[in-house]
Amino acid sequence: MIDTRPLIVGAGPAGLRAAITLSDAGLHPVLVDHAPGIGGAVYANLRAQPNLTPKLTREARILRQDFDRVRPRVDLRLSTAFAAFDQTGTALLTGQAGMMFKPRAVIFATGARERIQPRPGWTLAGVSSAGALQIALKTTGTLPLGRLLLAGTGPLLYAIAAQMVAAGRAPVAVIETGNPLRHPLMALRLPARVLTEATRYMGRLLLAGVPILSGTDLTRIETRNGALIAHTSRQGRWAEIAVDHIGLHDGLARNDFGISAEMTGQTPVFQAGDCRSVLGRWAAEDDGKRAAEQVLHALKATPGRAAIAPDQRFVKTQTLLAKLFARAPSLAAPDLPDDTVICRCENRSLGDLKQALQAASEQTQTTARTLRLTERFGMGPCQGRQCLDWVTALTADTTSFADLRGNRWPIKPVRVRDILDAPDFTVDPSHQDLK
Repeated sequence: MIDTRPLIVGAGPAGLRAAITLSDAGLHPVLVDHAPGIGGAVYANLRAQPNLTPKLTREARILRQDFDRVRPRVDLRLSTAFAAFDQTGTALLTGQAGMMFKPRAVIFATGARERIQPRPGWTLAGVSSAGALQIALKTTGTLPLGRLLLAGTGPLLYAIAAQMVAAGRAPVAVIETGNPLRHPLMALRLPARVLTEATRYMGRLLLAGVPILSGTDLTRIETRNGALIAHTSRQGRWAEIAVDHIGLHDGLARNDFGISAEMTGQTPVFQAGDCRSVLGRWAAEDDGKRAAEQVLHALKATPGRAAIAPDQRFVKTQTLLAKLFARAPSLAAPDLPDDTVICRCENRSLGDLKQALQAASEQTQTTARTLRLTERFGMGPCQGRQCLDWVTALTADTTSFADLRGNRWPIKPVRVRDILDAPDFTVDPSHQDLK
């Protein structure tokens, strides 16, 4: 018996809308997510703890209602991760509801990954990503105790800061590398709903008296007398801010590690949402529907086009936001001391990278393979999601991001026990139970 079910990886807005669309067309998709609930990072409050009554946006409520309607036709596997495909198109899922099966088609809706620029002290205890703080607030209603500082660049910083204010935990300040307020006429070209949301966030921050230090770099972090000391630079002026916790955020990038249609045999593979192009939550849900329509077309369930481009309205919005938040400093070797950690998984520093490049130039050509296998950059548990952007910037003359990242399975380290424990339904998928 041949398994007729498509696989959707990621239960955020793109993955949920794709599952709804496929279910409405009569298919029974398998929807897998490593988190214990649906929603992804954007709608993490959909999986909030039972004692919380989180406020849901209109979009989140509609999405949950639509998914609840088709839930009996979706094989939802939570706390479960997609690990790999083999050359026959067999998918390996590991975790709470792991299994091996051959999906009829695949939609990757794995969202975006948060970029954090390395700085001296960014691996200290008490320093995390701003996105991690946001997810904790949405799912548990809690934040680390003490004074909180947000630093980096991008509109997400303001959203997180405003959510902290609403929770009664206003940040000490928002340190913004760019200067988005210097071009007010450009900002007025943003879509009305984006402007409305941004105005609401800024109004909340201003009423709470949260300082917004634009055009300011967080250059390094150190500990002193039990506190974290954030060293900042603004137009040649230096200052220190003492806090207990720092959330860093330097933009978003596609979380498309390991995705390669060439490695799945004859199985149709599509991408949806921020995994395909980082265009925001509204675009992600729209893109999930489009990806599902592509699957239906590929399986000849409905007429349609084989390829659908992202909605240009969302592309223009992100291009405009990038211009507004421009001036993030580039990572350059002279700007950082050699002991700055670049790859935190393997504790590899800028000095280690420089030494490797110097040795390679004296002996042989530097390659992505040598930087990974010999120097261990990108070989830790995150598989380069945190460091390879910066390694690429520092080795632009010799390597590329695509070469450093590679396309291979598994996309994360997998325990042998996970493989042994995964039921194999490639022979007789009729024995699988809908979750």
